[in-house]
Amino acid sequence: MKIDDWRRKIDAIDTALLHLLNLRTELALEVGRLKNEEGVALRALGREQEILTRMRELNPGPLDNEAVAKIYQLILDLSIRTQELDRYGKPDPL
Repeated sequence: MKIDDWRRKIDAIDTALLHLLNLRTELALEVGRLKNEEGVALRALGREQEILTRMRELNPGPLDNEAVAKIYQLILDLSIRTQELDRYGKPDPL
């Protein structure tokens, strides 16, 4: 295959990733809504660590576990930010 063929495959994966990230964010907004109803904080550090650990354990490579953890930490941080922008849940204590 030529470089353009590989780039088309990467573009298709990028499109799928974007769709999945937005779908994940929609689900996180629903979780934020439920947390708001229950009056609990948006950030659940135990759950976040559970997700990070799970993703590192599932990681087959070639990304190293540090890269996977950074990617998922950013996803988690941006999920909280989106929930806050939509005014779901209680703000994190300072």
